[in-house]
Amino acid sequence: MKFLVESLISAGFGLLLSYGSGVQALETSGAQVARELQALYNDTPANCGTASMPAFLCSGIIFRATVPSTAYKSWAPSPPAVASGGFSFSYLRVDAEFRRLVRDENNGFIIYPPLFAPVGNQKVNILCMFPVDGATNVRAEKGCGVAQGAESNSDLCHRQGIYTAQQWYDKRVADGFSNLSQCGFNVRDDANEKATISFNEAIKAMGLGDSGTIHQQNEMRLATAAWDVNVPETLPIKAFFYLPGGLEDAQYDQKDYFSTTNVLVPVIAMTLPGTRAQDANFVFNAGDQAIKMANPMDGYINYAEWLKRYDPGTRKEEWSLSVVPTDRGRMATAQSTDSVYSELVKRYGDDPRWVNNDGGGMRRQLVCHFNISRNKPEWNLEPFRPNVSHDAAVAAGCNPI
Repeated sequence: MKFLVESLISAGFGLLLSYGSGVQALETSGAQVARELQALYNDTPANCGTASMPAFLCSGIIFRATVPSTAYKSWAPSPPAVASGGFSFSYLRVDAEFRRLVRDENNGFIIYPPLFAPVGNQKVNILCMFPVDGATNVRAEKGCGVAQGAESNSDLCHRQGIYTAQQWYDKRVADGFSNLSQCGFNVRDDANEKATISFNEAIKAMGLGDSGTIHQQNEMRLATAAWDVNVPETLPIKAFFYLPGGLEDAQYDQKDYFSTTNVLVPVIAMTLPGTRAQDANFVFNAGDQAIKMANPMDGYINYAEWLKRYDPGTRKEEWSLSVVPTDRGRMATAQSTDSVYSELVKRYGDDPRWVNNDGGGMRRQLVCHFNISRNKPEWNLEPFRPNVSHDAAVAAGCNPI
């Protein structure tokens, strides 16, 4: 391990990100990634704000099982997938559970929900959803259409007049539970509100039958055209994961991705539910990392969480960044304000919830909390708030409108 780290440093790759006065912190700590994954897993919205925005855009765990190979990078679609135009992921959520991965693989990578991918990351294009493994390697239309060898109609569900989970399940029973003969739900962006309805029905379909689909992973097809491996540093990879027995391969991927992109992505231990009564878990262990990751407690900010809260000033739901400072951050002096804000921006400033709602007042709110709310457990900072004078911010209780 020491040799690896020293080799990467000598190659010009900095392992830690520095924030003034010798303080070091990660862009996003591994522990925070694990917390965010658990929250995404537990969140079950009907949509992501409007009827035309399916829930996979902002909730659940979208991931791909992989096998390290010298033929191509683990985060790259295989040559057959490139030829087909689509490649396969699975979708895990508290209401969309399964206990094993395809071919019983035990590692891979997790991507950001499309709405929460950092600004500058690529936006994935999700095409269709199968409640169980769709045998998509032998299907037309980028893996979403008719399957070779199917004994009944295997085209997309809506083309067969199948629109509900129960209709999908009835066909599956009639087909003897053949994966080839099942239909996939169309969730393409151009389907608008029908994509949302179709995705929700696919999730419901997973729970039908005596044990639902707990014994078999679902399958989600993504377009390879929207996954540009020529700029891998912009791929929306949130974490590498492993199941029992997969740590070494996950570490390999972490090292390979870092040496290729100079982007440090954490390795997360993922536990799948064994039964419907159990839940998946996501844990960050410092000892699992092939590359040493800095401890955020050495910086100014321990972690932060994005919350959507009703604001009485705007009279609507607004995004708020709930910041938990370290002891060092809580006691920072006026001379350290720039360093604290720099760390805040470095770790959270490229999030769409900040960038798309930026009214310019985040630094002012931070300074205001130092003045009147330093000892609050969390500092709630809202990107939409304007940049006003210090006196105006204090008078508004750090919540100017």
